[in-house]
Amino acid sequence: MFYRINTLVDVWHTSCKKELVNLTAHHLWTSLVAAVCLGLSTLSVSGGTYTFNPSDGNGDPDDVWDLDHYKYFTWGVRNFTVPQNQVITRAVLTFNNINNWTASENNGTNWLNVWLMDRALVQGNYVAGSGPDGSLKMYSDNQGIADAFATWQPSIAKTKIGVYTDYDGGPSGDVINLVYDFSPFLLGKLTTYIANGNNFALGFDPDCHYWNNGVSFEVTTAVVYVPESGVTLALMALGLTALVGFRKKFKS
Repeated sequence: MFYRINTLVDVWHTSCKKELVNLTAHHLWTSLVAAVCLGLSTLSVSGGTYTFNPSDGNGDPDDVWDLDHYKYFTWGVRNFTVPQNQVITRAVLTFNNINNWTASENNGTNWLNVWLMDRALVQGNYVAGSGPDGSLKMYSDNQGIADAFATWQPSIAKTKIGVYTDYDGGPSGDVINLVYDFSPFLLGKLTTYIANGNNFALGFDPDCHYWNNGVSFEVTTAVVYVPESGVTLALMALGLTALVGFRKKFKS
């Protein structure tokens, strides 16, 4: 009788221990998976938004001298840094209410060449919230139709953002907001240029006269949390692997 009771107790104890192990392993497995997913989902959170506005010192100060067709322009910004543990996630260059001044060039013979550069020859400081930001510099090309920046200062790294043509210009033509939302490629270039001396520049060569109500450049960053040398995720992965073996051992 005593033996029987011991046997029943042993059987119950072994069975309960197995169930307890399985239950505990299951809960640990679920918790670790949830933790990994939660960790991955919080790698990137809100950072900041930085708005840059130029000033030409005349009338409407941020219209870059209304992008005169006899000129080309650089807008150089210095002393801007991407905060530590943040990355640039978006950059948007906007020409507000832009319109070519004449309808005589609606056949496509007008171009606004737009460039991103590592720096400009003339640069101004970025001071958050106080504007204007950076410094403008005007050069003369006598309304030459060639893109001035294609050969300008070869030692300065630069990337072409795009070229705009107004097919509905003139007093009765359309007035639009011309927006360049940077591609991942351009975001990479902007990041590289800023990292090289905490400065960057934009270049505009209008081969016609583009009235506008102001130019702005907006940069958005996000905070990125990276586990120290990947150790945290590696240890979690190791724990998950060990749990698998642990469960299999008690199931066999």
